[in-house]
Amino acid sequence: MPALLLNGCTIHYQEYGRGVPVVVTPGGRWAGYVQRVVAAELAKDFRVICWDRRNTDGQSDIVIAGDQSEADIWADDLAALINTLGLAPCYVGEYAGCRITPLLCLKHPHLVKGLMLAWPSGGDYAAERLPKNFYRQYIRAASRHGMQGVIEIDRFAASIAQNPANRERLLTLGPVQFARQMAYWASFFDTSGDLPIAGCRATAEEWASIQVPAIVTGGVDPVHPTPVAQKLHTLLPNARYHDPVVTLEEWDRLFNVVPFPQVSDFQGERIAPVWRSFIRQIEG
Repeated sequence: MPALLLNGCTIHYQEYGRGVPVVVTPGGRWAGYVQRVVAAELAKDFRVICWDRRNTDGQSDIVIAGDQSEADIWADDLAALINTLGLAPCYVGEYAGCRITPLLCLKHPHLVKGLMLAWPSGGDYAAERLPKNFYRQYIRAASRHGMQGVIEIDRFAASIAQNPANRERLLTLGPVQFARQMAYWASFFDTSGDLPIAGCRATAEEWASIQVPAIVTGGVDPVHPTPVAQKLHTLLPNARYHDPVVTLEEWDRLFNVVPFPQVSDFQGERIAPVWRSFIRQIEG
């Protein structure tokens, strides 16, 4: 994969197709590979870029530091990627969670031509559940086993397998320093149950200030409940709403049963036509 040095961090990305630029971003600590199906489908008509955010299970660097939320850091990295590749203004799509691209719109509005969100997460349940996977399991490992325990856990272990330098980056951190940084990032979730999106500091007033055309597609499960997407639709002044493209029964058969990226492949098949239609309407 090609790589760029952005904001002091090496970020890997992948490019497909040609034409109107579209950048897609996954949720959780997943790298860009989980967007492979939606990227391949959209690349039939557009130039599509997937990217491995820092601190995920991809090839990009692990950098456990910063005085912003992790979503803000990722949004700044995304802005640097768009600027460096000369993509602006471009369409930005994100599923699931939807914390990064709205912050990009708030911090760097000139870079965005259209905003596409699917399966946004919100409410007290999401705000309490998500930081367990994103932060607390790593804090627990550091507290009990030191940094050696941290490098053995899922996403970070997968990243080290692809980028061995990430092992040393983690081992050079003290467990207290590491745990404090992760706890700081987790606090943005712990205090977000009343905000439109779990883990995203943007208030309702800030969401209402986003002027670009947008489309919001609902989720169906407790972490990505449909009312969260419906609320975003009412907040965004230039947005359209799309009903969930996955049923609750389908989600129950897949989630926590079929591993990623197969789950994301299924999501990508369903969301690609929605996003393609949205882009064509705006471009038309």
